[in-house]
Amino acid sequence: MMGINHTCSLIRIHLPTCIDIHSNNEYISSLLINSILSIMVRELNQIFVSLLFNARNKVRFAMDDQFKPLDITDATWRTLYFLRQEGDGVQQKELARTMGIEGPSLVRLLDNLSEKKLIERRADPSDRRSKTIHLTAQAQPLLEELDQYAREVRSELFAEISDADLQTCVRVFERILSR
Repeated sequence: MMGINHTCSLIRIHLPTCIDIHSNNEYISSLLINSILSIMVRELNQIFVSLLFNARNKVRFAMDDQFKPLDITDATWRTLYFLRQEGDGVQQKELARTMGIEGPSLVRLLDNLSEKKLIERRADPSDRRSKTIHLTAQAQPLLEELDQYAREVRSELFAEISDADLQTCVRVFERILSR
């Protein structure tokens, strides 16, 4: 089919030749422009989400590569990181919620950390059915080393990204997370 191609940075729209975007009919032009903008927004949303997932995977793989000598994965590091952020004695179910993962996934991570003597599980004094998680003394030096590795990964990944662009990304992510 013959037509006119219009490109707006990441999005290409193909209009059939029977549609004249230069029409003198304001109503039809307005409808056409609104339709095009609607398509562009949907496409842009899809592109954003796809890029977000791809960027997260790139960071995760880079962290996994960097942590390999320490026999630690990105998921293990994230668990230790969130434990430190939440403070000593966080409930297991609260940690899972904070990390955005299901309970059974967290249990496997905690089992691994417990075997490595990096955490302890204790009965919650306020609710014996619940467990609280505590970092051990062994975890602190490892966390410092992991933090250094993570800084190196971030430095490499963000080397050619301006502070202004990073600040914009942070604002966008904060707005998404606040909804």
